[in-house]
Amino acid sequence: MVQDMHLLVLSILVAGITCRGCFDADDKEISGQCYKFVDQKLTFEDARDWCHYKNPITPSYLAYMHNQFVANFVATYARTAFGSNDAVFWIGLSRERNWMPWTWDNGYQLGQSWSNFDDQIKQNYVVERVSNAKWTTVPDNSTNYFVCSYDPTDPPVFAPPTSSKSTTTTTTTTTTRGPTTTAVLV
Repeated sequence: MVQDMHLLVLSILVAGITCRGCFDADDKEISGQCYKFVDQKLTFEDARDWCHYKNPITPSYLAYMHNQFVANFVATYARTAFGSNDAVFWIGLSRERNWMPWTWDNGYQLGQSWSNFDDQIKQNYVVERVSNAKWTTVPDNSTNYFVCSYDPTDPPVFAPPTSSKSTTTTTTTTTTRGPTTTAVLV
């Protein structure tokens, strides 16, 4: 009896130590990943930037899904989170050109052993349908809901974003018979 009690206490302690849990109570965990459902419509790049830099809980990626079970899980919660039976949402799968391999936002390439595409793969950016958990492609400038994901034991770290605006410095020198004047225009 005492030995059984010790085993029970040890099991509870081990379970408590190994239970990861998400950083936010609203995030959903499956297969060691936490998923944040963002009820806001953005372009692919803006959604990815939001996950990387603006997620108030932790830096994250656009959603990574390694099997059909996870895709179904995320689609089920997305239906409720986005309040729609026919919504689509960005996941972290894209390619730079239509002949290049599909790559997840976290850097993993889409393997040959599993794919979840329907027959529409003409564009380079992927959304998932809440109605059937299938993927389809859409233009990057369309605006959609999105889902971020992170590993609660090892959340990503990103370098600060760089400005896409370029700065040009022009130097003009004017020579006169008197003192020389140099002006710097920015």
